[in-house]
Amino acid sequence: MLKSTLRSIPSWTPALLALALTGFAPLNWAEPPPPAQDHKDVPVVSDVAEQKIIEHMMEANLGRLKGWPGMIFYCPAEESKVPALKQVCQESYKNLETLSVQHNVKFHKARNANDVALLPHLTGRLKVIVDVIGTEPGTDPSAISARVSVLAHYAHAVNRATEIAAPQDPSQPKHPTSIPQHVDAVLWEGMVIKAATGGLDALAQPVASEINEKLKGFFADYDKANKLP
Repeated sequence: MLKSTLRSIPSWTPALLALALTGFAPLNWAEPPPPAQDHKDVPVVSDVAEQKIIEHMMEANLGRLKGWPGMIFYCPAEESKVPALKQVCQESYKNLETLSVQHNVKFHKARNANDVALLPHLTGRLKVIVDVIGTEPGTDPSAISARVSVLAHYAHAVNRATEIAAPQDPSQPKHPTSIPQHVDAVLWEGMVIKAATGGLDALAQPVASEINEKLKGFFADYDKANKLP
């Protein structure tokens, strides 16, 4: 258990601190703060409209899970020298393999980062990435965090800004948003964070179990999406 080292601060301390600071950086009370910049190029969206847009995006993202021919799995920490992080990756792989069989989804484990970059081009499958990091071994308390990301790779993505921008002078260089790009779009993601005393090894199994719950949630959404008309 962490013990607090905070002590009560005498009421006169802030006044002495302010007096000390003025010796290093004199205050000019007559000078007003600079005016806020007016970013006319950034639209102002109301809270209500913003919430509706987010809800629409979530519904659209669910629909984007439909029709993919399978998944490519990768967990970079499997190459880690930290046993606990490797264990989380290995457990996640086993759990994902089981879930893919239960939900009748084609599944392949990437051997390395090159595989996960290339195979989506060749197979058209989604990427399922479990990115795991932890505190330095020996740190107490210890912590492990993991992000589960489901990504779709697009080879000719164009920024929507090009659809609403004024026509561009063909004699001028193209703006980056109008040039098709290779991008990974996040279709689904979840986060796991756990901390405790006892070292990283004590956290490996609980984190792997939480990741499995996240993966179950993803497959539930995946099934729901593929039942959409």
